[in-house]
Amino acid sequence: MLEKYSLANEEYILTRYQNILKKQGITTVEDILFNFPTKYDDYNVSSIETAVVDENIVLEGTVITKLTVNHLKTKLSAVVFQMEVEGKKIRCTIFNRSYLKNKINYGSVIRVQGKFFQNMYNFTVNNLIILDEFNRDIIPNYNVKEITDSKYIEIVEKVYRRYKNKIVETLPKEYLDKHGLLSMQETVKILHFGDKKEDIEKAIKRIKYEELLKYQMSMKYLHYKRQLNESCFEIKPKMEMLEAFWKTLPYELTVDQKKVINDIFKDLNAKYAMNRLLQGEVGSGKTVVAVSAILAAVSDGYQAALMCPTEILSQQHFETVKNMLSIFPNINIALLTGSTKTAEKRAIVEGLKNGTINVAIGTHALFQKDVEYHALGIAIADEEHRFGVRQRVLIRNKGMDVNYLKMSATPIPRTLAISAYGDTDISIIKTMPANRKQVITKYVEEGGKKAVIEHMKNELANGHQIYVVTPLIDESEVLDTANATEIYENMCRYFDKITNVGLIHGRLKADEKEEIMSRFLANEIGILVATSVIEVGVNVINATTIVVLGAERFGVATLHQLRGRVMRSDAIPYCFFIADKKTENSDNRLKMVESTTDGFTLAEYDLIHRGPGEFFGEKQSGSMNFKYCDIRKDSDLLEIANQDSEEIILKEEFNTSDEYSYLRIHSEENYKKKISQID
Repeated sequence: MLEKYSLANEEYILTRYQNILKKQGITTVEDILFNFPTKYDDYNVSSIETAVVDENIVLEGTVITKLTVNHLKTKLSAVVFQMEVEGKKIRCTIFNRSYLKNKINYGSVIRVQGKFFQNMYNFTVNNLIILDEFNRDIIPNYNVKEITDSKYIEIVEKVYRRYKNKIVETLPKEYLDKHGLLSMQETVKILHFGDKKEDIEKAIKRIKYEELLKYQMSMKYLHYKRQLNESCFEIKPKMEMLEAFWKTLPYELTVDQKKVINDIFKDLNAKYAMNRLLQGEVGSGKTVVAVSAILAAVSDGYQAALMCPTEILSQQHFETVKNMLSIFPNINIALLTGSTKTAEKRAIVEGLKNGTINVAIGTHALFQKDVEYHALGIAIADEEHRFGVRQRVLIRNKGMDVNYLKMSATPIPRTLAISAYGDTDISIIKTMPANRKQVITKYVEEGGKKAVIEHMKNELANGHQIYVVTPLIDESEVLDTANATEIYENMCRYFDKITNVGLIHGRLKADEKEEIMSRFLANEIGILVATSVIEVGVNVINATTIVVLGAERFGVATLHQLRGRVMRSDAIPYCFFIADKKTENSDNRLKMVESTTDGFTLAEYDLIHRGPGEFFGEKQSGSMNFKYCDIRKDSDLLEIANQDSEEIILKEEFNTSDEYSYLRIHSEENYKKKISQID
């Protein structure tokens, strides 16, 4: 870290270079010194005696012929020359670098990186360096437009010599010593000028640790400030009502459900607002936990709101909660969505305002401006990641400081949970209810499609329903409507006079989707073809089979979640994966899902092979697009940074010592930014 010294005052940097750098956002001495190499080329020389055909090697030698340029075809040229290496002559070819003809002369000493092709005479060059420009074994790459790496490193050297003693340490000595990390001054020096691989790796570790620690500190600081903000109702659940409710359940609560409920009750009893994420796979019993939380708030005189992403899901939750709490006639439950009629909406809004309605269930309509709550104690969001920031802000502003419970059926790997939900307490339901049947999953090879059709006919004959899911083109594009329409037409033809087939795709209007899903729920449609996993998130107990077409396009976490859609019935559930294009990677992925039902194991697999965008979408995972870190590869370092951030936040020195000022200021600035977004 440095003070903001402007490059305009650095006369030794030519004006034309300053202008080029300015275009790329490099305007200060700090920008120069902290613009670290994007990668390093290792030019440590090996002996030609150790060379093997088709294996990479670095050789040093002298150019002994002129360079010739051969134009092989449009946009393909080859520079050819001979060089002498340890007394042996080799013929070197490097493609599409015709500019080298005017740069490398007879007698130049160079290092070439590449491999021998077909024999020990013809050498294909991938990269080369001229030792007059670089006399180092490890060469940094900066990718600064319009400035060569050799010129940029020359600028960095001049700046570093002048300002190295002004580089300020950003981390406390205690944590540098604890993890054997380099000082910031050493780190800057080695990342630009280091010539030993192990030293550069140490410097990179220091930078990665700091980046992760700063991020985790920001998250933990939000959590810390929330706990200091004692502006929430202390809700004390009436346990006799909870016990009466639990006795009506047709099964015993699992160990995980009991633990989560206990954690939620502790949160509700605190003076600060709960911010908890409840993870549980489809069918794990999250609804019972949510209803327990609702009843806990209502039993102490407060209101509860349950927000769902669609009207159909809202309707289903309304019926479920109403049925579960029917033993309490004094609890008034209302359903509020965008299609609620004006007169009914007016009555519900009035009931929420005066407190005669205890529980509100619905879409984001629950938190529109005209809706006021008498005493909102808890807000619950089902599939919370599908709501935008605006809805979350509205939830927060509906009460003194509302307890917030987020629920997700998507298993999230620990690494992602730490980084994406660092300001959130996390509860997990892993144990499935004893009566829950496992889905029979089959990865169908090319010759097995007829058997799937026969299975579908049998299930329909038994009165069951079926999902047929077709893939997105990708995360950002419009849904593949044409593909879905073709499949829909095929299904209509295969199952003519057997059942009705419905189609949902992304270009249908919301009310059209709602109508088709309502007909599917009412068993007026036997097969539902859908292009989006969003539309199949509804609880259709009678659906016992799901067929996923183009299954290779889905990540394993998504496939597992789709599979969970048919776990509601008492009948044996089935899931079939059919791939359009078979590759080794997709084959492994589909076999992985076929072989295991542990959603968290599959989520970890997906993180390693597909990255965080698979879980949150690229836009939502943007906060985890670290500059230096890759949370898949740096998970161990993330764990360390997470533990250290929790420790540092509670230290007295964090608020008083100059050693912690950089972390303190960074955390406070991030907190103010988040608060301003909410307010």
